Amino acid sequence: MNNIITPTQNHDLTADLNDEVIIELTKKHLARDGWVLLRGFNTNLNKFSELLQQFCQQLTFDPARDFADKASQKVNAGKESVGLHIENGNTPFPPRYVGFYSAKSAEYGSQTTICDGRTLFKNMPEKLQQKWQQGVTVSRQLPAHLWRKYVAAQHPNVNSENEVNETHLADFIAVNPHQRGTINSDGSLDYELDIQPCLIDESTDQLSEITFANAILGPSFNYEKPTYTFADGEQISDLMIQQMADLAEKYTHEVNWKNGDVVLIDNKRVMHGRRAIHGDLVDRQLFIAMGT
Repeated sequence: MNNIITPTQNHDLTADLNDEVIIELTKKHLARDGWVLLRGFNTNLNKFSELLQQFCQQLTFDPARDFADKASQKVNAGKESVGLHIENGNTPFPPRYVGFYSAKSAEYGSQTTICDGRTLFKNMPEKLQQKWQQGVTVSRQLPAHLWRKYVAAQHPNVNSENEVNETHLADFIAVNPHQRGTINSDGSLDYELDIQPCLIDESTDQLSEITFANAILGPSFNYEKPTYTFADGEQISDLMIQQMADLAEKYTHEVNWKNGDVVLIDNKRVMHGRRAIHGDLVDRQLFIAMGT
């Protein structure tokens, strides 16, 4: 695997994670492969957060996760395997970059899976390519505390979830014409979002640069499982999702974490997931930071 950057590559064992030369190497790997593993650096949570802030003008947060510091959150998705997905792929504002920092790696299992959506699309049968290039509607119900946290994080005039009201929600919905929401009597939100499961690289309009990048194959650990419906009205079945997951597995790589590792991902191109965790969850400390 040639997606690894180490201090020895620059013949400088004292190189810092945020040194200019390391940042430039990281950018080159991201442009070429869509992801990169930084290994062997003297890393801590503060340096990891600083790294992501060099790539992102605006950070993004998941309301279902606990904060580790002002820029990073804790990753806790249980012990079962997690399907391939882009981060926040079922929200109107998925981040461009996602970073993971393994402060303490599990002794067995828990490998992060990486799949380049560009490679996956190229190797799809033509009928599947045509099928997945139509729009998809994501439908699910969000509990009050989660949608209020999300609106609070996005609305410029709100400081906490307790301040969020129906007007703030309407303001948020109006920002993106592809989303709709209705508040239920219990405060939950029936939410719909229209997405494009296949994205075109921002720098080209060539067919070869189309990438299958979405959260359809992924988890719903902190949320109700969504319903996905194609623009032609066909509901995406569990069987169809499994068939795509089986195809993606052929082009999936594993990151076997070591303590101090950092992985940076182009979230508009590369999907990620996780193998099942074996052993106690306390043996694993993984953090996430993301933004655009």
